[in-house]
Amino acid sequence: MFKIYIDDVEVKCDNQFDIEEEFMNPSSIVLTNVYPASWTPTDLMNNYYFPEDYTKCKIYKDDVLYFVGIVKNSADMELNPLKPHYCSLQILDPSTLLSEGTTLDYVIANKTVTEAINQVINSISDYGFVAGNIQIPEQYDTLIGAYSTLDKAPFDVFQYLSQISLTRWGTRMIDEDTTAIDFFSPELLESQGTIELTKEYCGQNHIESITYDYSTDDYRNKQIITSDEVFGNVEQTQTILSNGYDTSFTTEQKIGKINSIKVNDSEATFATSNEKDLGITADFYYKVSENTFDSDNVYSAGTEIEISYTPIVQGREVSYNTPEINRINTNLGRNGTISQYENRTDVTSSNELQLVGQSYIKFKGIPEITLTITSRNDFLTLGGKYTFNGHLSQLNGDYLVKTKKTSVTQSAEYNWFVYEYELTNSFDVENELNYFDNQRSKANGNISQGEYIARNVDIENTALIIFDNAELIEVEMGDNILNAPLNAPFTQ
Repeated sequence: MFKIYIDDVEVKCDNQFDIEEEFMNPSSIVLTNVYPASWTPTDLMNNYYFPEDYTKCKIYKDDVLYFVGIVKNSADMELNPLKPHYCSLQILDPSTLLSEGTTLDYVIANKTVTEAINQVINSISDYGFVAGNIQIPEQYDTLIGAYSTLDKAPFDVFQYLSQISLTRWGTRMIDEDTTAIDFFSPELLESQGTIELTKEYCGQNHIESITYDYSTDDYRNKQIITSDEVFGNVEQTQTILSNGYDTSFTTEQKIGKINSIKVNDSEATFATSNEKDLGITADFYYKVSENTFDSDNVYSAGTEIEISYTPIVQGREVSYNTPEINRINTNLGRNGTISQYENRTDVTSSNELQLVGQSYIKFKGIPEITLTITSRNDFLTLGGKYTFNGHLSQLNGDYLVKTKKTSVTQSAEYNWFVYEYELTNSFDVENELNYFDNQRSKANGNISQGEYIARNVDIENTALIIFDNAELIEVEMGDNILNAPLNAPFTQ
């Protein structure tokens, strides 16, 4: 049996309703044909039930608190005196307040990821949020760049902290007034059990159906990534002889970063053109991604100028998924290489370009699989990690319960509960593929060097000034004409 209470008044719901929950996203339900449980059939015709907005809704299953929500609005009410006066209600999970509650207004600085998470949770604790299980690998729980939360919802900040720490986050109900916020890394998740594809297991858990969606976008097994401008791996050293009159010198490759410049074996100073515009003086100046550097001085003919620099090159990385190539080659008896070409501008070095290609093959080489399980038993936990074991070897592996949909149907004194779970095997793919962007965001935050944040000041200071033994003299005003020649300086 399940019972519904709205503002501590027990109500009935004659129609089926669904509770849909997605990991990291708030859930909501819609109750239709709702009326107080104490009403008689005559009351259904004569009385109107219209609860106040934003009251509390509690659903009990076998006298155990099952769901707590907020009544957002009331709608679709029948007003015809000749028909029953039912009411429809939309119920929101309290975690909705993470995105629709107050926005934040402070800067997270000199904090580790865990400290930043706790700082945000503490700032919204009056909504009933508390820190739950915060499990972040030590190598990712380091200091992060300055991050302004100005006008951002807590949901957005938690998303940012999740991305830069390569973790997942979600909410869970503690009691009717408290919601816990959990952060954890997929690699730290412990398997909560094995889903067996056997008659005995399906019968024991009253499983009605198991279906899968096997993604086929993984067939490209050769990844070719290019980038027009990245830092090269090998440092370049070049000696240039001055001709006695030119102040601009040409290098063999585009300059990414100058490491040193020597003039006749003596160290010289150097700076970028932007730094020159800011007033920094040096012997030589250069622009990134150009193959020239300049000097304000004229060096005599034959002067040796030795420059050591990291060049800007056109990067290219080719990665292969050899097992997949061999599989296609064996099955078809022909060349099994299927290529994908991509040009990227978000990497800064050729080393990163290589790692991106390897990450792509590693994670995109595994097909994304979605399992959908429908059962009469509530036997899987939202956000839980489970191992699937069946007759199809391609489907076996670890999965995360991504969504959970609970359908409840009540007729007279009978209830039907149907649980639909969606599991995915790609719960850590997104973070891995976006690793480089995440690490830059982690180091830089959203406040770059030289930028600042204008804070809102909402405090007004007033003071009453009392003069002791003050003598007030009234000054008689004249014609207020300034008697001075034009352009005369103002003197006291």
